[in-house]
Amino acid sequence: MIRISSQQVFSGGVGRLQDLNVNLNQTQEQISTGKRVNKPSDDPVAAARILKLDQEVGRIETYQRNVGLAENRLQQEESSLGSMIDIVQRVRELTVQAGNGSLSADDRRSISAELKQRLEELASQANTQDSSGSYIFSGFQGDSPAFTKSVDGKWVYQGDEGQRNLEIDEGVNVAISDHGKELFVNVPSAGPTFFTESHPDNSASARISTGATLDPQLVSDLSPTDLVVAIEDLGGGNLGYRITERDTGVAVAPPVAGDPAISYTSGESIRVNGMQFEITGAEAGDQFNINTSEKQSVFSSIEKLIYGLDNLSKQPEAATVTGFAAGAGGDSLDINGVTLNFAAGAGPQELADQINSSTDEALAGIEARVEGTEVKLLSSSKEISIDASGGWAGTLQVSGARFDDIDSAAVPPVLEANFISSQASYDQLVSDSLGNLDNAQETILRTQTEIGGRMNQLESTGEFLENSALYAKDIRSQLQDVDYAEAISNLSFQSFVLQAAQQSFAKTSQLSLFDRL
Repeated sequence: MIRISSQQVFSGGVGRLQDLNVNLNQTQEQISTGKRVNKPSDDPVAAARILKLDQEVGRIETYQRNVGLAENRLQQEESSLGSMIDIVQRVRELTVQAGNGSLSADDRRSISAELKQRLEELASQANTQDSSGSYIFSGFQGDSPAFTKSVDGKWVYQGDEGQRNLEIDEGVNVAISDHGKELFVNVPSAGPTFFTESHPDNSASARISTGATLDPQLVSDLSPTDLVVAIEDLGGGNLGYRITERDTGVAVAPPVAGDPAISYTSGESIRVNGMQFEITGAEAGDQFNINTSEKQSVFSSIEKLIYGLDNLSKQPEAATVTGFAAGAGGDSLDINGVTLNFAAGAGPQELADQINSSTDEALAGIEARVEGTEVKLLSSSKEISIDASGGWAGTLQVSGARFDDIDSAAVPPVLEANFISSQASYDQLVSDSLGNLDNAQETILRTQTEIGGRMNQLESTGEFLENSALYAKDIRSQLQDVDYAEAISNLSFQSFVLQAAQQSFAKTSQLSLFDRL
């Protein structure tokens, strides 16, 4: 016979009631939270799997946020590039208009003014910022604008060559930016070109213009050599300039290192090796770089076109003979290889008559017009080469040369030079500008195509991540979520059992041996 004390009866009854209450409370918690597993002890195996699935879902959601961020960033870049294509196309239309031979000076000024506005718009698009304020075309230098104006007023790239990438899945990265140097600066040039820049230590007023190419062949022959223009004090309040090769220091102008520097006048055109530019406000000690290049930024292409509209007249005048008188014994000179002989004392009219009456093919298309004491030599496209180095004894002065003007009175005398009309240079500039703009458009369009490929990659990756997230959440739901029908049924049953147990315990607890005595 087993003896059961009253204490055991009470303890056993209370324990069973507590267990029933625990089960009931657990079922109530499952119904209120909607989760079958609320703590590891509910189902240790399921809890471990749920934890891993939570981590997987979190990882997928992080990648999904990256996909969204990358899409927004690339869409913004694509939009900016689309606007830039429209601007470049409008600039191209203006360039075609600029090549019209019937344009008046006012027409050219009007085109130049609109080009300046379009240039500002282009720079504004190149300095586009994303939602966080980062400049999207600055590479890794997102806190700084991609392009700023130099002291000379030219748009210069300030970023680096970094390309930002974002991980959109494990081991999968996508580029979310393109640096402006590759997009807008390293654009193949339609012909030999150059760009100018002031030395950072120059005086505050020193400036150098964009300049223009007058003779592509001479620029091509010079490339890849860069030049330095140094301003010198000639004494007496006068300044001069000397041009040398930057790397070697070899003299270019004047051609002999020991010769005096060339007289400098602020704003006066300087021509060297087929290039023309102007320096203003310079002081002694200032230096300027002339850098040859096979590439040209889209900004430089437009700046050079503006320079041409403002500085190159579309006129066939190639050279101006400001002084001409044959020596006492007669003189001769060669023009494009054709020898012209002059009697003693022959003047401007005799020079013009011989040029205009010549039937030699080398002088075809060249016209000489006498204007007062000067002779204007006109040639719409043909280069004019004048050579009087055979022993000119009289007076001969010709301006408009690509480099040194002819001057028989100079020390030493300059008796040989080449000339080309500003019309030919202007037409060449327009032609090169069209080619440069086409190259710039092609570069931008190629980048847009690459962005389209990245967007497709983001779309496919986004779909994959979405499917992966749905699968992971479905498995987690099966492990974690409660079956309400089953839980409610259990709750009713457990409530019934608890109520019965409570009633049974109440009756049992009232039993006592003293009731039987």
